[in-house]
Amino acid sequence: MKDYVVVIPAYEPNQQLDIYIARLLFEGVAHVIVIDDGNDAMFDELFKKISSIDGCTVLHHEMNRGKGAGLKTAIRFYLDHFSTMKGIVTADADLQHLAKDVLNVGKHLKKLDEGFVLGSRVYDAKNMPLRSLIGNTVTSRFFQLLFGLYIRDTQTGLRGITTQELPEMLNLFGDHFEYEMNMLIYMVSHNKRIVQVDIDAVYQEVHVSHYGTFKDSIRIVQQLLKGISSRRATKAISDKNSKIEENIQNKKKGEFI
Repeated sequence: MKDYVVVIPAYEPNQQLDIYIARLLFEGVAHVIVIDDGNDAMFDELFKKISSIDGCTVLHHEMNRGKGAGLKTAIRFYLDHFSTMKGIVTADADLQHLAKDVLNVGKHLKKLDEGFVLGSRVYDAKNMPLRSLIGNTVTSRFFQLLFGLYIRDTQTGLRGITTQELPEMLNLFGDHFEYEMNMLIYMVSHNKRIVQVDIDAVYQEVHVSHYGTFKDSIRIVQQLLKGISSRRATKAISDKNSKIEENIQNKKKGEFI
């Protein structure tokens, strides 16, 4: 039995999601938490199948609240019921994350006492949608410019998070896609350990993205700018406190400056 739980926020999920979950559990994943994020009646039969799977819990939002809100709902449930385990692996409901890659991220998660694992897609420009390729490349470079760390796939939804980090994840701002960016900002701002693991980039022939190119991109850019401002403010406070402590120590030595 693998010592982690897989979390899947689901809004208009792939109709094969039940088979995917059964595969993960067959491979030894301890439990799967699915968030039904305000789906309409056409998905009732699918969620009925998922709810009947032993080892899977379905949590419901009456209305669509966004991916970030779904992740927070799952984290609360995990901390209430599974907090003795190693952590969670988040995956998307559109089946873009192969089961083998979910398991690989989980394998790396088990090696950590604290920190994060990011499943980073290996890009193939021939097969990747142009919007995704440009959007992620620009975001990755912008993130590096602001925070000094290159994260190849800033938009990955396949992430391993240790139990130790999860309470703080509930305090992060955002109910939509910007929540995942705020998670990255938190990681680098607090010097958290980040392990980046190669995964396959899989795109369905018929793929409907719930990422709003303009609206969600604006939200993400806003969070990046807020993040750098917050980081500078935190550093200024830290520097000030260090100076005060230095003055106190020097005063004790008769060397107050």
